[in-house]
Amino acid sequence: MKNMSETELLGIIGYPIKHSLSPLLHNTLFKKLKLNYVYLPFEILPENIENVGNVVKTLNIKGLNVTIPYKEKVLSQMDNIDVLGKEIGAINTIVNKDGLLVGYNTDVYGFVKSLKRNTKHLKGKEVFVLGCGGVSRAIICGLEKLKVKKVYISDIDRKKVLEIKKKYNNFVESIEIEQYDKIFKQIKMFVNATSVGMKNGDKDLIDTKLLNKNVIVYDVIYNRETELVKKAKSIGCITITGLPMFIFQAQKSFQLWTGIIPSEKYMFSVVKRQLRK
Repeated sequence: MKNMSETELLGIIGYPIKHSLSPLLHNTLFKKLKLNYVYLPFEILPENIENVGNVVKTLNIKGLNVTIPYKEKVLSQMDNIDVLGKEIGAINTIVNKDGLLVGYNTDVYGFVKSLKRNTKHLKGKEVFVLGCGGVSRAIICGLEKLKVKKVYISDIDRKKVLEIKKKYNNFVESIEIEQYDKIFKQIKMFVNATSVGMKNGDKDLIDTKLLNKNVIVYDVIYNRETELVKKAKSIGCITITGLPMFIFQAQKSFQLWTGIIPSEKYMFSVVKRQLRK
């Protein structure tokens, strides 16, 4: 029996957090690899997020994943931030290195790797990203690395839109809902980078009649097949769910915490088995 006093504690913070499959995935990996770690979900109320850094240090938590809506809000509590985290202004992984908190962004890695089969379609093309939160920042950074020609963005939060536009200059253009009809006729990929679609009954943020079979539809939601993806499939679009991005970003986080790169094939099998239940 493992000595619980020597167990390394990891977790994920967000609000809400019940939907996350990260605890299942990481704990299954720890068991398979015989590692004395445990990974727990922590639902943090918005008014308490400023205390997270101190709690991690006080409890000697080895590390955390960070999800909606805290990927940008925890930056100020880090002692150091990796290059991508600084560039994007958002992190999704925290590593406690002997009492110093280091923030990383593994979402960029996850997004780019999830597109490895379709990158040839995107070079020099235009992409529309809906949503301007932490994950969309990582996606835009990834699209820049993939040499996309231009990214159109839209969000109800004008402040976030302007922040991203300022960071990326002419590479990013903001658009309003009235322009969607025109934009969908010229883009190669549409990305839903919002949490809409996570729950059954969520209303579409775009009119799915705007879709055409030449547009790749990418939805960051991974815990279910959204109505957007179902509609896109029905008209012949290439569709990509958030599952590959979820797996690959988790693989990178796992490596940062343990030094081990887990099998992506095994990781996919764990999550897909759970989603079939």
